[in-house]
Amino acid sequence: MLGMLPLRASFLPVAAALAVLPVLSASAQLQPPAGGPLSGLTPGQLARFNAGVAAFDRNFLDFEGLGPGFNQTSCASCHNDPFGGSGSIFVTRFGFSDKGEFDPLEHLGGSLLQANSISPECAEIIPPEANVVTARITSSTLGAGLTEAVPDWAIEEFALKQAPPLSGRVHYVPVLEDPNGPLRVGKFGWKAQIATVLSFSADAALNEMGITNRILPDEIAPNGDPNLVALCDTVADPEDGPDAEGFHFIDRVTDFQRFSAAPPQTPQSGMIGNQIFNQIGCNGCHVQSFTTANDPNLEPAIRNKVVKFYTDFLLHDMGALGDGIEQGDATIFEIKTAPLWGLRFRDPMLHDGRVAGGTFAQRVEGAIFWHDVIGSEARQSAQAYFNLPPLSKTRLINFLDSLGRREFDADGDNHIDPVDLGGLAGCYSGPGNFYNADHPCAIHDINQDTDVDLEDVMLFLTVYTGWQGDCNKNGINDAIDIATGVLVDADLDGWPDSCCPGDLTNDGVVDQSDLGALLSAFITGGPGGDLDGDYDTDQEDLGILLSRFGQSCNP
Repeated sequence: MLGMLPLRASFLPVAAALAVLPVLSASAQLQPPAGGPLSGLTPGQLARFNAGVAAFDRNFLDFEGLGPGFNQTSCASCHNDPFGGSGSIFVTRFGFSDKGEFDPLEHLGGSLLQANSISPECAEIIPPEANVVTARITSSTLGAGLTEAVPDWAIEEFALKQAPPLSGRVHYVPVLEDPNGPLRVGKFGWKAQIATVLSFSADAALNEMGITNRILPDEIAPNGDPNLVALCDTVADPEDGPDAEGFHFIDRVTDFQRFSAAPPQTPQSGMIGNQIFNQIGCNGCHVQSFTTANDPNLEPAIRNKVVKFYTDFLLHDMGALGDGIEQGDATIFEIKTAPLWGLRFRDPMLHDGRVAGGTFAQRVEGAIFWHDVIGSEARQSAQAYFNLPPLSKTRLINFLDSLGRREFDADGDNHIDPVDLGGLAGCYSGPGNFYNADHPCAIHDINQDTDVDLEDVMLFLTVYTGWQGDCNKNGINDAIDIATGVLVDADLDGWPDSCCPGDLTNDGVVDQSDLGALLSAFITGGPGGDLDGDYDTDQEDLGILLSRFGQSCNP
């Protein structure tokens, strides 16, 4: 944590600067947080996103159609870091492989094992015939509408531009909601086995929760035995139907995924580690960006956007890093290039979660290590990384750590709170300082003009979740005073150390006497119990006092 800078301004210069603060520039707009909605949604689309959030978090019960076999009871059970993102839940795939031929053992319930069941009779097992068993971890669903909107031709065109040792290829797959239509470029899943968000929702509803739907209306037979379906599942199919507004569950969760924002990246550009990433060839597969289709049928929030995915959406031969499972036209050695947006959240990493725990840097180095295995197309880049000098490795990992980081998030917990206010205060310089993109303070330089000034502070207030009152009654938000060095918050609780919110009787403790004073002012409607700086006494002031009840004040 950067220390608090010395007092840099008195009250009057800050007040004067606030009075003439220009309209925030277009370059200074904040990115949505991971798990949040896209910028630019209409009120109706935002309402659908929020309804999708509730559906994504819904836990199904037996009488609603859960099972007979299932892995989890809700989407959010797996996609939870952050909400809608990747996770640490594993699923099991199995099959039989012999002399280059792979059998998914569908007649025995493969290749996906449903780990749970609504009754013991329908519990699945890995059949003894299986000689390939592997795990897969949850992939992220965030920004799925942007992913879907990448034109197929753009991915196909990129595939043709690759040079050895890279030989990524498109995985053409059917669209589940249009089975008689043309094949499309697969973009979702570890094998690029799904082409659209709705297909992904329908597939996951059935295979992960056992919820039949209008696209996939038939139950999965436990262990491949159709007789067990009638024994264990009595809910009529399809189990997913329209709600009061005519939306099915799969439509609701599709809305959440389509309207969710891309994970943020801070700083958005200029890091030396990004240059090193490109120099050693990582961008050969982890392509920085694609532009979504300029299609008038797409929502403006999705249409014609340059998005940093850090993937080419192609299948690559990963040799010994492959998962041993054949899926569609994807071979046992092929894995889709994982999008790196939101990488900083991922623990574990890689398709089977073999790299887990430790620090972010340790996980990244572990993942890179496993790219350097026999048969892997990525060996050259992995070896180039390990031949870098230590400073270059650090810079590259710092760049990767920016993928998913929110602006102002000094402690990296995806929340903008008093600790982050302390970080902002430690970096505040006013105009004219120089912070490059690799400086720790760059996460507070939102418009990347090389300084942290009042424009950045005012943007901070729009996402800050801590106290924003005026306890010293100087006419300025206390968070601004703390950020600019006028007031000090040494204990990082969000309150200026010189103030004692709640101590209306000035006896050094927030107790019954203060509550009595506030309630008296509350009854009369006067400002005597004002704690939030709005010069009246109301519910907000009572909440502040109760939150600090029993606390002693700083001397």
